[in-house]
Amino acid sequence: MRFTLTLRRLFLLSLFGLVAGLAVLFWQILSVSETTLLRSAEQFQSQVAHEAAKGITDYLGQAPSAVSLFEKGMNQGLVRVGETASVRSALLSLLLADESLSEVSFTSATTVGTGTGFDKEGNRLLVPGTATEISVFRSKFGEDRIVCRKIWFDREKKRFVSESVVTEIGSRTWTPRPDAFQAVDPTDNLTFQTPASEGQGQGILSTDLHWSQLDDALPEAERRVELSFMKAMSEGGKFAGVLRVGLLKERISQAVTLEGSGLEPRRMGAPTVFLCDEQGRLIAASFDTEGKIAEVGGGDLRLAVASLPDEVRAALASPVLPTIGKPGTGGGAAATHATAPLPVLSHGQVFLCTFRALPGTQDWIVGVMAPRDSYLGPLIDLRHRLLGVSLALIAAIIVVGFLVLRGVGRAHGLITAETARMNAFDFAPSRNRSALSDIGEVLAGLERAKTAMRAMGKYVPVDLVRRLYRDGREPVLGGETADLSLLFTDIRDFTVFSEATPPDRLAVVLGRYLDAMAQAIQGEAGTIDKYIGDAVMAFWNAPEPLADHPVRACRAALRCREALGRLYDSPGWRDEGLPRFETRLGLHRCAASVGHFGAADRFNYTAIGDGVNLASRLESLNRHYGTAIVVSEAVWNSPGVREAFLFRRLDRVAVKGKAEGVAIFELLGEIGMEIPAAVARYEKAFDTYQRGDFAGALGLLEGSENDGPSRFLAERCRRYLKTPPESGWDGVQVFDAK
Repeated sequence: MRFTLTLRRLFLLSLFGLVAGLAVLFWQILSVSETTLLRSAEQFQSQVAHEAAKGITDYLGQAPSAVSLFEKGMNQGLVRVGETASVRSALLSLLLADESLSEVSFTSATTVGTGTGFDKEGNRLLVPGTATEISVFRSKFGEDRIVCRKIWFDREKKRFVSESVVTEIGSRTWTPRPDAFQAVDPTDNLTFQTPASEGQGQGILSTDLHWSQLDDALPEAERRVELSFMKAMSEGGKFAGVLRVGLLKERISQAVTLEGSGLEPRRMGAPTVFLCDEQGRLIAASFDTEGKIAEVGGGDLRLAVASLPDEVRAALASPVLPTIGKPGTGGGAAATHATAPLPVLSHGQVFLCTFRALPGTQDWIVGVMAPRDSYLGPLIDLRHRLLGVSLALIAAIIVVGFLVLRGVGRAHGLITAETARMNAFDFAPSRNRSALSDIGEVLAGLERAKTAMRAMGKYVPVDLVRRLYRDGREPVLGGETADLSLLFTDIRDFTVFSEATPPDRLAVVLGRYLDAMAQAIQGEAGTIDKYIGDAVMAFWNAPEPLADHPVRACRAALRCREALGRLYDSPGWRDEGLPRFETRLGLHRCAASVGHFGAADRFNYTAIGDGVNLASRLESLNRHYGTAIVVSEAVWNSPGVREAFLFRRLDRVAVKGKAEGVAIFELLGEIGMEIPAAVARYEKAFDTYQRGDFAGALGLLEGSENDGPSRFLAERCRRYLKTPPESGWDGVQVFDAK
């Protein structure tokens, strides 16, 4: 029995391969105990992050303690903010008591009124020229030297001035030191304005890393980087000033390197520890950072490292950084817990990175990372041995999967393309083939369906089929009333030609003629109802609605005339000696019943009604008037018709079977064509004829013998001159024959 490849068999084979691959993969995963090792690695990195965070937090906690001690001294009356010596002594005591502090400053100013007023921007209202700042800080040029600087407003010089004195630790003697900078109003600094502003309350505020205000006169390379803590102080319930405590960045870097923590990081590898913000900007690191301090916006400072390790650079670019320590964002449940190790890929090597948020800072984050392989240790060799097996299996699955997907994709693409073409009513034949028998059968079925649709399209309007397809319903017997523009055409004396022409040749000639007519009609969205020998019946506004159907019908009639002219002038027509048929057209607009009519097992989509008969009669009137296109008054009166086309008013007629007269017009062409002189003479003569002045009308028609309508009207005038019409004549021309 010959094996044939089907989609089902192909799917089963692919599934078998996938299951086999997964089984091997699961066996490898279950046979290796790396889960336990990685869990230990997670605990270790979490401990390292905890120690680093604790060191930083403990260091940052020194500043709030100093603030509390100063505030306590004020409340107990030990610190009198109006006395420089008292404030300087208190600040010096705080600095000497805690070597982690780099500077302590107190800025005061006299408030306006009761001290509770603020401007529209929320800044506290101060009396100009009353600001004073006393700062005690460790000298940049000697660790054992303490500097005390005072800034105040000199009323004689009308500007702020500064005065500094220096002392050695343990000494009670202060030595004056010249200041090398222009003093400015200390209350203009944000470290004063922010805690003193409205709405800040009595809490301690902190800044990010910034240049020390005390080093403004120094070059950037010599300036200190510090972190400030500020609090607005009150005395007797009234605002007294702002205390600022500064901490140096160097101690933060020491905490990151875990100096003195007692932790032995090399017990399970050598993790890298770094401190950054949520935007991935480096603050400190345990590795050598040969770089410079750079401002990143708002005066905040960060490390600009030229040769940053690639794995650290990748960790700093992690999209999870902004979510660390923020509940509900996926970055960790709480700020006091480390995240699970996150994989970071660098140069083909996977690093495990643990993040821990630092509460009470400007969104600082501690990061700990180490190579994943450094934790797995003895499992590395086993992983390498199993890697060969895994790669071979994966390669096999990829190759087979690629071949399968390519075959199925091509087959699916063929089916999709064919169905898309059919949905777009493109039923042209195609030669698509597939090696899959299932797909081949589907494609063959689609080709048979397209053949049937092409055949049906030769009998049924494609727009009708498209509408039925779109609505998802079958045709039912019956019709609906619609406003239609109807067209009837016929060839003059075609019977004579057909009797003298062999049937086979007649079919070919008639086919070429009808093809030209059909293209012109369908080019204006017309629906061809039927061919009746050489005659054509068509209509507009069904099955698809057309707002301008009378205009389209008139244009189609003119296009038919043009198309036949090109056909008759073509070499093939002339060389065969074929005649130039004289085609007559009739146009009418009316409400007719359009739909499916016939027996239960066979329908004909057509339009019926009294207006349809009138359209047919209008076509036959052309032989009386010697015209090519006759339209009814309903078409002539339709919106947009007279703005686009030129007409000649022909007559008022009552066709066979009708008692009332209707106005008829000859469609001459589109707006812009030259109107023959005979047309104007005819319409003037017709008005004279309607008034019963037959002799006058006849006189106006002289010289128009070559104009068909003029000849027909002149004959009627002569007849009425011989035999006048009966009394009550209304000018309607009655036709008793079709």
